[in-house]
Amino acid sequence: MKSVLQNKLSALDAKYKRTQGDKHLRVFYGWSRVNKIRKKEAISVIFENDRGRDERTMKFINKMMNVVYVREQTEGEKRGVENAIRMFTEYSVFMDDKKFKGSLNLALIFNSEADKNNVSLEERNHIMQKLREYYLSANPDYKEPIIQQELPLF
Repeated sequence: MKSVLQNKLSALDAKYKRTQGDKHLRVFYGWSRVNKIRKKEAISVIFENDRGRDERTMKFINKMMNVVYVREQTEGEKRGVENAIRMFTEYSVFMDDKKFKGSLNLALIFNSEADKNNVSLEERNHIMQKLREYYLSANPDYKEPIIQQELPLF
């Protein structure tokens, strides 16, 4: 027989138990803000691990990056949330990385491919277009670098 206290505790646990399905977590896409700490230009993708007050969240996000697009996380992206110890997780695609050699198109394609398991092609193209528009408006003199094609080895 369970005591009354145990019944009340289990009822409270059931009432306040967090589940993955009831959270409406967001993903923020944008360009990182270059300052004293962040020296490199990058596409920044920030995932929420827990939902806090909106004004505080947006203040932090706007300090870190220029937000271009926001979407809700898919169920696949929410899987590791309950084990996270931080409010946010950030991934960056740096423009001056060896893989991209300063190419905006290559960086956008790489970022889009990283989302291919969780986001539809139509939404990925929309995100890519928004990121491109913002970057070109912020850098009007940008020209795509000429990258030499690699010859296949036989």
